[in-house]
Amino acid sequence: MHRSSCAGIIAAVCLLSSVACAQGSAFDEVRLGLYQHDTGIIGNHKEEGVDYAMEALTRPVTLLWIIGSPRIVFGGAWNSAGQTSQVYLGIDKQLDFLHGTFSNKDSFFLEGTIGGVWQDGKHDVVGTPLESRWKSHGGSFLFRPGLALGYRFNERWSIAASLNHISNAGLGKRNEGMNDLGILIGVKL
Repeated sequence: MHRSSCAGIIAAVCLLSSVACAQGSAFDEVRLGLYQHDTGIIGNHKEEGVDYAMEALTRPVTLLWIIGSPRIVFGGAWNSAGQTSQVYLGIDKQLDFLHGTFSNKDSFFLEGTIGGVWQDGKHDVVGTPLESRWKSHGGSFLFRPGLALGYRFNERWSIAASLNHISNAGLGKRNEGMNDLGILIGVKL
């Protein structure tokens, strides 16, 4: 990973933390995550390491009522092996179900996200010595859909199993897509 990319991700996470903690902030929730990088689910596993993630979600955006008032999600994932890291922005929608299963304040939730990502990995390594250990993403700016299944302990704390995919949707010369599988711990502000 380039030092400037790492510094950018660290700066974004610090800014995100300070904004999220501000009283009266538009942010509703902050999450920390740990992902298996490039899992090989629906694709070939090439890249190594784990991803350390942090993200913040806004309160529901009522101006987008026509699509269910989703929340805006902004975050980053830093790869421990110095391979593809990412900064992302998108919309997120949660559907709660099974309220009061173990306590009167808990629930399960299903979550979907869609958005864009900037990644610092390789664009095209086909035919080079790097091909066996790097993905060819085809560009720096990609799509990032994701799904999560979670459990909300109470109004404040949650945990979720999350699967995220990044790719250019076949719009570039190369499109090796990558899937990360992990756990997110969330706290409402």
